[in-house]
Amino acid sequence: MLNKLALRNVKRSMRDYLVYLITMIAVAAMMFAFNSLIFSKDIQEMCSEAMVLGAMLGMATFFIVLIVAWLINYMARFMLEKRSREFATYLLIGLKKKELSRLYMKENLLIGTVALILGIGLGTLLQQIIMTVFYSIFSEDYHLRIQMNGWCLFMTVCCYYACYLFALRRNRKMFKKMTIAELLRMDRKNDEIKPGHEKIKQWLFLFAVAYILVVYVMMVRGCSVLMALILMAGFVAAVYLLSAGFSAFIVCRVQKKGKGMYRKERIFLYRQLSSKVRTMRFTMGTLTILLICALLGSSFALMFARYQNQAIDYGMPFDVIIHSSTPGDDFAEEISVIKSYNPILEQRTYQIYENGSQDMNRYYASHVSSVMEKHADGEGNFIPGREYYTYDTYMKLSDYNALRQMLGEKPVTLEEDEYALQTKSRIKKDFGEDIYSQQVQAGGKTLTLSAVYTAGFSQNGINGADYLIIVPDEICDGMQAYYSAYAADIEGEGTVELRDALDEAHRHKHGLMTYDEYEAAWTAGEIGEDEWQDDTLEAGGTDEMIVMIADLFVHDADAAELKFVVTSVTFPLEYIALIFVFVAVTILAVQQLSDSGKYRFRYDVLKKLGMKRQEVDRVIFRQLAMFYLVPAVAAAVISSVIVIYAGNAFVRMTGAYGNGLYYFAISLLICAGVYVIYFAATYLGFKRNVESAAPKNKY
Repeated sequence: MLNKLALRNVKRSMRDYLVYLITMIAVAAMMFAFNSLIFSKDIQEMCSEAMVLGAMLGMATFFIVLIVAWLINYMARFMLEKRSREFATYLLIGLKKKELSRLYMKENLLIGTVALILGIGLGTLLQQIIMTVFYSIFSEDYHLRIQMNGWCLFMTVCCYYACYLFALRRNRKMFKKMTIAELLRMDRKNDEIKPGHEKIKQWLFLFAVAYILVVYVMMVRGCSVLMALILMAGFVAAVYLLSAGFSAFIVCRVQKKGKGMYRKERIFLYRQLSSKVRTMRFTMGTLTILLICALLGSSFALMFARYQNQAIDYGMPFDVIIHSSTPGDDFAEEISVIKSYNPILEQRTYQIYENGSQDMNRYYASHVSSVMEKHADGEGNFIPGREYYTYDTYMKLSDYNALRQMLGEKPVTLEEDEYALQTKSRIKKDFGEDIYSQQVQAGGKTLTLSAVYTAGFSQNGINGADYLIIVPDEICDGMQAYYSAYAADIEGEGTVELRDALDEAHRHKHGLMTYDEYEAAWTAGEIGEDEWQDDTLEAGGTDEMIVMIADLFVHDADAAELKFVVTSVTFPLEYIALIFVFVAVTILAVQQLSDSGKYRFRYDVLKKLGMKRQEVDRVIFRQLAMFYLVPAVAAAVISSVIVIYAGNAFVRMTGAYGNGLYYFAISLLICAGVYVIYFAATYLGFKRNVESAAPKNKY
């Protein structure tokens, strides 16, 4: 009998809480679709760094399980309150509390199972969309096909039901403490405005605002990791205080009953909002935090996603580029390896020169905003660090033009007393007009700056560190060769196998072990942990966020791995952002739709007072809009400052396109799209419930 009763209740609950069911279907679909990335054999074959994506998605799933468990727990308690008289009746006819608890848990699990089955079906379609996007990032063609991996399905089912186990673990204790009298009174509780230290809460609201401003200031000034963690914990508490303080301001506003309060339907709307916000202040605080996390996650994901291609173009624009610390190196071993894999279309072996000067190093150290190291001692003497070479780096004009031709750029011309500066676009923004008054002494001549070029040129240690001084060929004849470099344009794709073979030949030539050789020797105890040497570069430039420093690059292979690493960050962030938004709007929608029955009488009174149907619809719209906007506006205002500052800093440090406002606006539009869809569904459902026959019990 209990099984039949559970099935009947499940059918009714799915009808009454359709929005909740849809959200759980969406959660199951996203879990399955994103988990499929972890177990996809195609992705594992595409990149050796597939485990990075698995680890990041695993971390994202952990947080998602906690949040979805909170949603399920909230909904279980909410449905208990709405069905409390029904449960009291079950107890009155002889059902034991243990049986009632088991019945309620069975109902929730049945609803979850239905959502899971439908979600996996929808997830197979979402999987195709995500896989298509994933492959397009790597400029690969994806042929639509359903991939039903057993381990993916197992992980999805386990994570999904883990949410229910976390949420319903206190279900039995909750029913054990309930009495029939409490259950009968539970659904009769109205939202009331009860004064209670409202002035104190208003001051706490102001304190919370002040604290958030302090966090913003500390964010700009910088602080230690420990202090950042303490500030973040206080930041979360401040958001909850904002919610409590806002409710206090609304309550006081209603109690003052000013003249403006009685204009049209304003008193009705304020009364509705104040009662709901006050009784849900903790929930409102939680929803605000979820929306803040969603906006931050989505914005940061967009930053990295948009910048990755730009970073690749600047860091490794050539098909193959190799650095050698040995001046005069002819790269014979490396060229032989390349020819064994791919025909060489164009190539250039060249030297980077120095003449003992440090003028440009000094200029960069004092003007580039992303310089982290201190490049001067107490007496003002220049101290070379890992960011820049000890001496200024020069390149022959003929070599520069040959490399530009390989990149499809126009050649550069110089007069005998001129030089050109090749640098990064983000660094050029730090220069003032004084860069054109920066002269260099070379070849017994004083050279003046002709032009600054910012095309991608692999300037993280290979073609200089952040810059190269381009001079006429005869100027370099009297200079010392600093180190050698080689660039090539090859036919076909540069594979991982080519990159590994080049790395082995290059390292052995310079007396270095490959990583596999080092790992084997270290495991055998033949060498120490500190004997590994990454490269032979003396400097690496001042890039941050996405940094590519190595002796050699094979564009296709290294670009794919970099994209994979960046995608391993952006996909989980967007995954979390979408789940958080879905959870937040589901709580808002279910709250209002469930209370719509209670509001029938109130809106019926408005109609009897002479309000037309269109006016009632307008009041409903405003009531729902106010309720939805409270956490949304708070989240948008709080997160906008963080995203805009972080976005501007990101653009400044990386040279990425756009600005912080650009990334925040796109994230806001994405979240607002989900928000509007749920709001529209809530509005239509609310109107339908209010327009139905008035309830018998009017209160």
